[in-house]
Amino acid sequence: MVTTRAIGIDLGGTNLRGALVELGEGEATILRQERRAVGEDRSPETVARALAVLVRELSPGERLPVGVGIAAMLRGTTGVVANAPNLGWRDVPFARLAEAELGQPVWLDNDVNVIVWGEQRFGAARGKADVLCVFGGTGVGAGAVCDGRLYRGAGNASLELGHVKVVENGRACGCGARGCVEAYAGGRHLVEQVREQPSAVLLELVQGRLEALHAGHVDEAARRGDERARGIIDEAARWLGLTLANAVTLFNPGCLLLGGTVWVGCPRLREGTLGHFRRLVNVPALDGLNIADAVLGDDAGVLGAADLGRRELGR
Repeated sequence: MVTTRAIGIDLGGTNLRGALVELGEGEATILRQERRAVGEDRSPETVARALAVLVRELSPGERLPVGVGIAAMLRGTTGVVANAPNLGWRDVPFARLAEAELGQPVWLDNDVNVIVWGEQRFGAARGKADVLCVFGGTGVGAGAVCDGRLYRGAGNASLELGHVKVVENGRACGCGARGCVEAYAGGRHLVEQVREQPSAVLLELVQGRLEALHAGHVDEAARRGDERARGIIDEAARWLGLTLANAVTLFNPGCLLLGGTVWVGCPRLREGTLGHFRRLVNVPALDGLNIADAVLGDDAGVLGAADLGRRELGR
């Protein structure tokens, strides 16, 4: 079996993770990995420098293909970040900045694109020709494989599911618009809705440390009977279930792959979302549909990024 090595980077709103990956035909092995917080200084230049340092730590003295998955909307395949709500970036030529720091080409892709590619190549959706992947974490993202190929749309801006509008003139979203499903079901927004007036239940869960509050605490408070947390979680489940139902009705995938820290860590949200999904989806779209949890966890992003970097950079 022919193998090759590449670097995969997962750049999110809060963490920068990289891995040195050995890639074979349908197989991938992480040889070395590193993770660090993005930090308070999230300027593109600072993040590009941090990315370059991480790559050099993973492959000292070697020049390997580098693929980066970023939580952002991109402008085609130019390497320009049109909007990264959780980083506060607009119209940033991030691939060029990273390339200048590294002295070599970098492949930049949407974070859920690399996740769905990783899961389709090496994980829960391995071998499935038509896959819709939806991840709930800091935000809500989606990606798809159609007929075995990553679907990008005409301008590489397809499947921005987190920014589907569910409430006209609703809650403000990090993308600058209002009423996006992410503004209700994204982890950052779930926390924002309770942080200003935390209940006694929430304060007990975080032991008075509001800076430690995350979406899982909100979900647990809802399960303990906190009415405000329950209302927030149940509203998020309603809008996320509606969004998933519409996406499956339109796309008709053979596999609906679900994951992300919020999806895994919020059982009430998960149960409610699937209940609304099954109630609202077009029934024929359920025929043959496999609903599966992602199995690669954090590895999906770095594996998918490494494999795409290898393929797209032609090495």
